[in-house]
Amino acid sequence: MLVAFAVYAAILLAMIGVAWYGWVSLPSDARVPIYFGLSYNKFVSKRIGLAIYPAAGALILLILVFVNGYVVSPIIMCLLLVGQVGALRLARRASRG
Repeated sequence: MLVAFAVYAAILLAMIGVAWYGWVSLPSDARVPIYFGLSYNKFVSKRIGLAIYPAAGALILLILVFVNGYVVSPIIMCLLLVGQVGALRLARRASRG
């Protein structure tokens, strides 16, 4: 259980690190996309867009640790992390041109 929690925490810290990187590297008026299923289909402000992915990861961490989703939760959190990185790349491209 402790090792599983450490893995979840490491993924969550990576999500927070990606959000911090986006915060310092994106312009202040950047719009960050949110991933809802099939594509990045909703753009929100930089503040909300960079906070929503770590918040969702923390929520999933709490829910699945208490439900004992040992195998599923790291996969879900990794998918959130990949979605967050993709959103950051798309936001960077959109703010350039």
